[in-house]
This record gives sequence, C-alpha cells and structure tokens, in this order.
Amino acid sequence: MKTLLLALVVVAFVCLDSVSSNQLCFQCNEENYWDKCLSATSCQNGESTCYTKYKRHKKFGMRWAVKGCARACPNPKRDEIVNCCYSPECNILI
Repeated sequence: MKTLLLALVVVAFVCLDSVSSNQLCFQCNEENYWDKCLSATSCQNGESTCYTKYKRHKKFGMRWAVKGCARACPNPKRDEIVNCCYSPECNILI
C-alpha cells in the first residue's frame, strides 16, 4: 500500500512539473505593434528564455522587431540588440 501511494505521488509530481515547466513569453513579429502584443503565450518545451530583438533603422534608430521564446538568448546579428529574461511574461517591457 505504501509503495502504491509513493508511486502515485511520484507520478503526480512528474505530471505537475511537466505542465508547469512551459515558460510564458510575449511572442510577436515585426508586423505587430506594441498595442497588439498584449498576451503571453506558452513556449515550447525546453524554451525557458524570453527575448525582445531590436533592429537598427537608418533613419529612426533602434526599432522593436520581434518578441519570442528561445532555448538560450539569441545571438544578435549585425545592427541588432537582443534583450533576454527568464521569468514568466518578463519580456513585456524589454
């Protein structure tokens, strides 16, 4: 009986851990604007990093381009800045 109870506890812990392990990040592409990027969505398994990528525009300076999820902080390309964070919904303002 104790073995069965212990097995149920282990299974419950594993199931709860897998449900709660998905990170929540704001995810928008450059076609969306700030006012349309208002809800966080669940990232895929293994993606624990939220990011916001900015691209440099010749006339207007830095311009927000993309928000999303990643396994690790993306490396910026030329004329880009990438800000990363690691808590739920943390990329709303970065």
